[in-house]
Amino acid sequence: MFTLNDIFVGNAGKFCLQTDREIDPAQVFLEAQHDSRLIKSGDLFIARKGETVDGHRFIAGAAGAGAGAVLCAEPAEDAPADFLQIIVPDVLKALHATAHTRAQRQENTIFLGITGSNGKTSTKDAVATVLSHKAPTLKTFASYNHELGYPQTLLRLEPQQRYAVLEMGAQWVGELRWLSETIARPDWSLITNVGAAHLGIFGSLERVAEAKSELVQVLPSQGVAMLNYDDPTVRAMSAKTAARVLYYGLNPQAHVFGDEITGDPLSGLSFTLNYQYTQRRVELHLPGQHSLMTAAAAGVAAEMHIDSICAALEELKPPPGRCEIKSGPHGCTLIDDTYNANRQSILAVLNAIQTSSLGHQGKRWVVLGDIFELGDYARQEHLASGEAVAGVADYLVAFGDQARFYVEGALQAGMPPEHAFYFSANVENAAELEAAKRAVADLLLHEVHSEDLLLLKGSRGMRTETLLKML
Repeated sequence: MFTLNDIFVGNAGKFCLQTDREIDPAQVFLEAQHDSRLIKSGDLFIARKGETVDGHRFIAGAAGAGAGAVLCAEPAEDAPADFLQIIVPDVLKALHATAHTRAQRQENTIFLGITGSNGKTSTKDAVATVLSHKAPTLKTFASYNHELGYPQTLLRLEPQQRYAVLEMGAQWVGELRWLSETIARPDWSLITNVGAAHLGIFGSLERVAEAKSELVQVLPSQGVAMLNYDDPTVRAMSAKTAARVLYYGLNPQAHVFGDEITGDPLSGLSFTLNYQYTQRRVELHLPGQHSLMTAAAAGVAAEMHIDSICAALEELKPPPGRCEIKSGPHGCTLIDDTYNANRQSILAVLNAIQTSSLGHQGKRWVVLGDIFELGDYARQEHLASGEAVAGVADYLVAFGDQARFYVEGALQAGMPPEHAFYFSANVENAAELEAAKRAVADLLLHEVHSEDLLLLKGSRGMRTETLLKML
């Protein structure tokens, strides 16, 4: 929630207005949207020129959908005369300045920035669930975690909210520092892990670690850096922050740790939560160990009672497309992990299905699409993932382009050739990719049985979720 005056103050002297109605600086916008299809009554439309789409083409449509105003570089001649068009030299910079102004007004809210190579979104959801047990909490919408989504999240702040859980992604070294210094600096930070996601962009794991560490470097001395003790690279970030360090993990050396883990990793694990010699048993209702200790660490940072933290953890449910358990072909157990993929997240879900129980004649099927943004590391990352699959699954089904290296890795690791299937597709050709998915679906519908376990996973750009409809 923000006002027209936030736009005026943030962009002082750098805007002009076009409308034939009277201007009210106190006009309230509930949200800012860069997608005109999401516009609700009273929202601010962000008309930005993207690489493939120019938002200025949709200004009139946004006005018709009820937008309260538009932030644009050029006014639309076909917009209603009484529609407020705020014209600025640079739409993105104006959005950042507005979000910065709005965030500064939220003096009593703790901003918690979350980053890592994978698990950011599920961690964000888990942390927000726990903190909302103490006070009203804002969380990032979907995965709006970059230069466009981060300010849009901050513009959704409401006065009563005492925590803002902010997912923050990075595509280049310096981006997290830039987001923090330009828009809003977090009071607390939480780092999940450092892995091979976006390795093609950063060039090395060292550069990935450097980029992620910026989120603890920007913290004030009175802040809190929540670091994954189980990841040595993240643990070492303690040397880069002036803030108080709170380690979490499964290692007893962490400040907040879990142990005595039992149960089925698909239906939900049980574990003992430990903090300062206090122990409580927790019964989870989501698959795997994802976000198991991150949310507990956030609760400790917020000085919540351990019983309240445990109660919140037991409410957690998997977000859509992230290890959701569904009924698959012929009544088999289907794991919908289609939201995204990198090698670390593949290994994590393989660990879950390896220890899960199957029927007497049940088989484990793993269906994988390409991992994107790996650059020169694509072959080795897919190979390593395929090798891991061979140690867990009975069958591997790969589709895409780089996915052929999954099969190569699985065969090198000893998977029988008749158990590995590859459906080639140019991932830039939507029709060809969907045809490969249909071939995958035909195979699964013919071969998978009721006692089997079926995992679906691939990078966001592969749109692996469309396989679900085919099944």
